[in-house]
Amino acid sequence: MHDAEEQALIERFEHMLLQNAMGFFDVDEFDQIATYYLETGDFSKALQAIEYGAHQHPYSPSFVVKRAQYAVATERLEEAEELLAHAESLDPNNADVHATRGLLYSKQGRPEEAIRSLKRAIKTAEDPVGIWIQLGNLYQSLGRYEEAIKYFKQVLEEEPSDENILYNVAICYDSMDQGQKAVEWFNGFLQKHPFSETAWYHLGITHSRLRNPEAALQSLDYALLIDDAFTAAYYEKARILERSERFQEAAEVYKLSLEGDEESGYAHFRLGNCLRMLENMEQANVHFRKALELDAELDEAHLELALMLSDQGRFFESLHHIKKALSLEPDNPDYHLVAADIYKKMGLLQEAENRYRTVLYSLQMPDPDLYMDYVELLLDREQVDLAYDTLLEALLAFPDSEALHAVYVGYLLSSGETEEAWTWLERGMALQPEETAALLLEYFPHLREDPVVMEKLGPYAPPLA
Repeated sequence: MHDAEEQALIERFEHMLLQNAMGFFDVDEFDQIATYYLETGDFSKALQAIEYGAHQHPYSPSFVVKRAQYAVATERLEEAEELLAHAESLDPNNADVHATRGLLYSKQGRPEEAIRSLKRAIKTAEDPVGIWIQLGNLYQSLGRYEEAIKYFKQVLEEEPSDENILYNVAICYDSMDQGQKAVEWFNGFLQKHPFSETAWYHLGITHSRLRNPEAALQSLDYALLIDDAFTAAYYEKARILERSERFQEAAEVYKLSLEGDEESGYAHFRLGNCLRMLENMEQANVHFRKALELDAELDEAHLELALMLSDQGRFFESLHHIKKALSLEPDNPDYHLVAADIYKKMGLLQEAENRYRTVLYSLQMPDPDLYMDYVELLLDREQVDLAYDTLLEALLAFPDSEALHAVYVGYLLSSGETEEAWTWLERGMALQPEETAALLLEYFPHLREDPVVMEKLGPYAPPLA
């Protein structure tokens, strides 16, 4: 039944319900009405259609099957089993009985029995397309992608415009990491159906995943030539341009993606990011804020606003946004470090220290550079002993870090602990003498005036720029 005919049938049925007057529908029409409501999740109307159909056609086994389908959909699985047994006794070769039993077995976690029932249903089905879809979905859920693709391709032979099935084929190939096979299959499909914008779109996505940006852009352009209101294609094209650092072009395409019926907060965020890269901070700010207006829980937009506002010296506003980002992603170390930086700029060193400690010890995500930033903060707070202890802890965690060796040596020399400093300098020079010497003099340039230090560094000391 065509969509227009189905819609007319549904409207006629709903008008009958509103008028509380029962009109006549044949068995196939009641079957279609009940199926429509089961598929759209309106189970109360599905049950009404089934009951009215059974009343008007009491000898039709079709409504026993429909009751079973309703029972499966509403998780009344034992009742469904009883109804299916009754339906099968009335019509042992009814394809709908076996297809529904396949769905029941699937819900009960009995996939092999579900597959057998669905394959049995295919043998007697007048139109097996729906059963092919069930089998494809079941195989896909089991991770048996080759078998899933087989049935999805059969569906597309009959219904080449089915967007969901094209999507499932793409997902299966991607799940098997068979991008090149996907390209070959979509190219073959497009030879038969060159005006399938959905197939061009998925071919573009596959090329993008294979890191073929130009081929991806060409495929997406074909999709957009066929359907110039294809929002998802605009968005994916913009993402490819953005990843290629073609920020101006990406921004223009993001704007086109936002002309569709539904604006996306994430698309506004990505547009804002491109504008930020183009140093158009005013418009970037507009789109980051629009992103949050549409999706208040978009933590990345809160982060970008926090960074922009911090650069502008608007620390209290910046702090508000990074706190919001942290409330949404409390285990994101980058957000904690941005918060630490903002706190430092505000002179709130204790709060900044807390953020460093959260990343180092609560989230357990140590990093040599992070340790050095934390030590610098401790020294700013005149916590010298803790700073030295932390540096030693860092060196034990990262014994191959020339930077940590250089910093530790510098601090030891500054505190007069020369013998220990020479010990640690020897260890650092044993790793990478040029790198360790260069870092030591970069971090502590006054040491160039110390003849003993320069003698220790010897030929590895870089010349003055």
